[in-house]
Amino acid sequence: MFDEALNDRSVCIIGAGMSGLVCGMKLAKAGFKVSVVEELASPGGLCAYTRIGREYLELVPHHIRKSDKALLSLSKEMGVDDKIKWFDTAWSGRASIRKVGYFDSGYACLISSLIQFITDHGGHVLFSTTVTEITALSASSILPGYRTTCILTNSTRYVIDSKYLIFTGSCRTFLNISHNLNIPMDFRDIMMNISYKAGISALMVLKKPTTEMYSRKAPEGLPFDRIIGHSAAFGQRGYGGHVVYLTGTCSITDNIWIASDSDIMQQYFSAFRKLYPSLRKSDIKSYRLSKTRYAFAEKYPEIDLTNPCEDLYVCASGLTSSQAEGSTSIPKNRLDSVIRLAGKITSEIIGRSGSQNSLPHPDITDLAEYI
Repeated sequence: MFDEALNDRSVCIIGAGMSGLVCGMKLAKAGFKVSVVEELASPGGLCAYTRIGREYLELVPHHIRKSDKALLSLSKEMGVDDKIKWFDTAWSGRASIRKVGYFDSGYACLISSLIQFITDHGGHVLFSTTVTEITALSASSILPGYRTTCILTNSTRYVIDSKYLIFTGSCRTFLNISHNLNIPMDFRDIMMNISYKAGISALMVLKKPTTEMYSRKAPEGLPFDRIIGHSAAFGQRGYGGHVVYLTGTCSITDNIWIASDSDIMQQYFSAFRKLYPSLRKSDIKSYRLSKTRYAFAEKYPEIDLTNPCEDLYVCASGLTSSQAEGSTSIPKNRLDSVIRLAGKITSEIIGRSGSQNSLPHPDITDLAEYI
């Protein structure tokens, strides 16, 4: 089944997290034909959100720093910068108050504006669409490029041909679906050796406050690493209670990773009560537990891996060393660095496209002889 027509300004973006949506917005703005495919039923990636009371709230805690220039610029570009409010917050281990920001309606307002922009400019964002393979188009194709083969939830095969391709997931996943591409062996070897930590985050809505501190490192021996007092910093808003996150990292071989959600929540809450003994289970109004397989890359690769093949790019937080701290250091996995990388990649694609001769945009029937 052939679904998307190929032209010299077409791009397929795999992943509807922040990096994928930013790439899609910038390329749609430049006049590209954009198709974004997402395996999950909802957007956001590590900024995925859920409904809590009368508000949308991220499953993993987020805030905005004054130094997040790319994020602040993006917010202004999308017309949501007026929703950012700044708060004085207390952090463990810091003597001074730290000012951080947060959107009035959560990161959902930014994500929604990006999707709306892409669709308003003729693009598509497809959810519940699993990519099974990326292949290079044959020499007989009207243009060089890539074929992205997908499977929908009803088992329908869906194919997107595009001149450019941007992958925004983990390097391991990229290698699994691109084994037929002519990627240099040193790229593959280094990508394969990038190790990841898994992440577990418990979002709890409590009847009463437990901490006045926004960010506190958990004591050694607890199953989570950090306590984030979201409501302590940003207020109760419309959540219907006091929001606290318990966040941790682990290996996929750890027992906690393979435990059920209820068992993980039991471990997290029991450990939390050691810090706040007056807390009872009845004080939990609701909770959401999220697990992320490829949450954090443990170090930057030795070489730049963002462009393993011509017209193909990998936009991921663990590959931003060329703009950040330097190769082989520990990635900070911050949203701002991913947005900067998305800007760098899209600028390169726009520059390459502008230097090439444009061909007429064929429709699907025109391409029948090439399929």
